[in-house]
Amino acid sequence: CETAEEQQHCLDRFGMRPVEMLDQWGWVDNDVWLAHGIHIDDSEMQRLGAAGTGIAHCPSSNARLGAGMCRVTDLLAAGCPVGLGVDGVASNEVGGLFPELRQALYTARLRELRPDALMPDQVIELATHGGAQCLGLENVGHLALGQQADLAIWPGNDLGDMADALAGLVMGPDRRARHVLVGGKPVVTDGEVLGFDLASAHRNLASRAQELWD
Repeated sequence: CETAEEQQHCLDRFGMRPVEMLDQWGWVDNDVWLAHGIHIDDSEMQRLGAAGTGIAHCPSSNARLGAGMCRVTDLLAAGCPVGLGVDGVASNEVGGLFPELRQALYTARLRELRPDALMPDQVIELATHGGAQCLGLENVGHLALGQQADLAIWPGNDLGDMADALAGLVMGPDRRARHVLVGGKPVVTDGEVLGFDLASAHRNLASRAQELWD
């Protein structure tokens, strides 16, 4: 469901659209999520929503490849869980949270031609609870008693001039997390990754990449 070419390939080879084919294979269910979810018609959207099938929205990759624009608000209205993804390094070298938050926001507004199509709090919801829903995880994705304490804390001292700090966080400049906890355990403190030599990993990656290029 990513590109028009993929759609046509399925029609030519199997005589059906991708969602219909997946449905016949038993892959339309609430323990399944589909990447991109762009070329989906209204009836397919209702089928996916009724089944609780999730969609991983990858707006930056979609824009880079000219694949199309995901109908995020329609998918949500149909009952589909929608999370945010980055696709992969072949079409998204950055793979960062903030570029996807902004791109998801802007893509929805551009597609629907209205500035309130998707709001900052809604894209945060996609990136957190929406992703957890797609993965079938009930103990992560939002802050509540009994949930796993997966927390990321960003500096916000430069957002004081903004009436809506959340909008500033989403639409402002990219920033590195100051603190990150996974299951309540600190893994990043004051911007430094704990127990891992990030600089060494970067050097190792560059060396291995050079071997492939050579």
